[in-house]
Amino acid sequence: MRAAGISLLELLIVVAVAGVLLSTGVPGLRSLVQDNRRAAAVNRSVHAIHLARGEAAKRARYVTLCKSGGGRNCAGGNLPWSNGWIAFVNEDRDEPPQLDAGEDVLLREPPQMHVEVTGNRNAFTFRPFHQRSTNGTLVFCDSRGADSARALIVSHTGRPRVSDRTAGGGPLRCP
Repeated sequence: MRAAGISLLELLIVVAVAGVLLSTGVPGLRSLVQDNRRAAAVNRSVHAIHLARGEAAKRARYVTLCKSGGGRNCAGGNLPWSNGWIAFVNEDRDEPPQLDAGEDVLLREPPQMHVEVTGNRNAFTFRPFHQRSTNGTLVFCDSRGADSARALIVSHTGRPRVSDRTAGGGPLRCP
């Protein structure tokens, strides 16, 4: 009568097969996670742009989307967009835009984790119909660098599009 259980040889074969499967699957899983994080950050930005553009048309007011370090005001300088942003109705149309008392905040986006977001503008101002909005580009990068980066390009009409190239067709750059 044979004892129930598995032999050492069977255990080693199972461990070897599991090791091979894990070594081929884990890099693909990491890439999938990074793709999803980047896509989520891009989608949140697209949503913010559509919200700001729509509110500008609906309210017939200037609406500003700007990078913000704490969600309380617009930040200029070298602060990246990945620190968060706010969208608000810019009643006084100040330039550079600043959130003033009494102006409605439409959206506060917290800092982006695992994705670096940089842009060629500190703010995007969306204006009512028949007025030109601020155009520009936001670039979303992760640890994989420029080869996996995505650009969110905002046209003069305020319409966003996602690309793996710059607005001029060149390669994207990551910090």
